[in-house]
Amino acid sequence: MASQRDHGLLVVLCGPSGVGKSTISRTLAERLNVAKPVSSTTRPRTDKEDEGKKYEHVDQAEFFRRLDADQFLEYAQVHGEYYGTPRHPTLDYLASGRDVLLEIDVQGALQVRYQYPDALMIFILPPDATTLLGRLEARARESAEDINKRFRIARREIHMAKGSRAFDFMVFNDDLERAVTEVKNIIEVERAGGI
Repeated sequence: MASQRDHGLLVVLCGPSGVGKSTISRTLAERLNVAKPVSSTTRPRTDKEDEGKKYEHVDQAEFFRRLDADQFLEYAQVHGEYYGTPRHPTLDYLASGRDVLLEIDVQGALQVRYQYPDALMIFILPPDATTLLGRLEARARESAEDINKRFRIARREIHMAKGSRAFDFMVFNDDLERAVTEVKNIIEVERAGGI
């Protein structure tokens, strides 16, 4: 018998750079009624980004002021920049019964698991290392040195995730539509009270 939720479901979508988590997250947000809080970051805004859509860009002093004030549900330093999910409105959405989808890295996901044990934790995996490296190269956003650094970090994150009990599900992104459907089905089963 399915249990009745008195709050929203917190879904954490995690995975290394180049695995496709942003595309999966964006597609899920279009297909499901989920909130996606705007993250804060110290990373400079790119020309293609709309301020406040996915990220709120702040300087390091402001980021640390918010961190000291316990305003982040989770935070991490990734590739030399800081990222954080605001505690509010994330918890406000959940309290109102709205499901929330977070797209974060392994460091942040482990913090969420500790602070919010009933979060649904999903790790996205590439089909294999060669495919992951090819995806990183195809983005053509970084130098060869940066791509190799991201690839090394990605392999370490995958190893850490596989060795952790923090993740409820691991989903291979060997086919985008299949991966989106699998994650969507996992979320819908959890919404209905689990298996």
